[in-house]
Amino acid sequence: MTRLRSDLSVRMEFALDPAAAFTAFMDDPAMGLARHGMRLRPGPDGRITERGDEVGRVVAWVPGRHVRLEWRGADPDADARVRLDLGFAPLSGRTRVGLACRGWGDALKLRPPELAGWFAQAVGAALPRATTPEAVRGWVTDRLARRPSGAAACEGYRDPTFPRPNFKLLLAGLGLTQEDFLLEVGCGGGAFLRDALRSGCRAAAVDHSLEMVRLAREENRDSVLTGRFEAVQAEAARIPFAGRQFTCVATANVFGFIDAPVEALTEIHRVLAPGGRLVLFTLSRDMVGTPAAPEPMASRFRFDEDQELRRLALEAGFAEARVERPDLEPYAREVGLTEDEVLHFRGESGCQLLTARKA
Repeated sequence: MTRLRSDLSVRMEFALDPAAAFTAFMDDPAMGLARHGMRLRPGPDGRITERGDEVGRVVAWVPGRHVRLEWRGADPDADARVRLDLGFAPLSGRTRVGLACRGWGDALKLRPPELAGWFAQAVGAALPRATTPEAVRGWVTDRLARRPSGAAACEGYRDPTFPRPNFKLLLAGLGLTQEDFLLEVGCGGGAFLRDALRSGCRAAAVDHSLEMVRLAREENRDSVLTGRFEAVQAEAARIPFAGRQFTCVATANVFGFIDAPVEALTEIHRVLAPGGRLVLFTLSRDMVGTPAAPEPMASRFRFDEDQELRRLALEAGFAEARVERPDLEPYAREVGLTEDEVLHFRGESGCQLLTARKA
């Protein structure tokens, strides 16, 4: 077979110092791989896995300077490996990031015409596809709301300000005691759970962002150590817990991002014990354009009418379901927001509170 030179090199400059550039670059490969069923565990002993099997590994990991990843190609039994190097060089107030990918041609085991065609489609077409307005808006929505990731998202979800009134509303609806076993679906950074666990209840959580799961565990580490709390990565429509064990379920500001709402509500119904209750907070279309539902997130959020939201719960098997438009101003004052911040919670509510109960 005639060999085709298959080295790819790219250089970019960013107005970041090397440490910040390193963090920004290494935050996102994991999210990109996750969309294709793969996981990247960062760090000196990191691995790339697919369906639990190792397909690649971190060979070098020097924060702020250099990372090398290696993985096998199309033939898992062959010795050919693809190598990806990322280098971070300081400039005057900037960082030059060098990306070099070597060995992909040998690893793919394609003839030169097919290899050139593969490169044109898989790599050459990727940049125009990824830089369309629609793709960029989708990426921003994923990073900040739908599947939060990155240092900025973690910082924001660690101690969020504006969701605090929502949390108070949920807690009032749940009325937690030491006898309760709570599940939160879409836990974010675990801030709501910190408040909920003060009741003495036990709790578990699921989120499809691995970074949020890790943050929720970190923020509730004392409860993790005492066995009162666990968090796992999972989709809302595939909750990895046995049925009929939770006395209550809470979810806030995530329902509109769930692609299969009836399947998710059916799963919630399955894991609830008889008589168990669901309290779900979401936004109505009235909130589009406000700080609670800005673009581009709002255009990717599903807004349900009150009766439709109730119908979905009943279709999922709940015996009782009602939807209210709560007044959040008292809760905004209770959590200590400023008068300017309270203004966002004043007036007719564009928020929806679904309360449902299992027979």
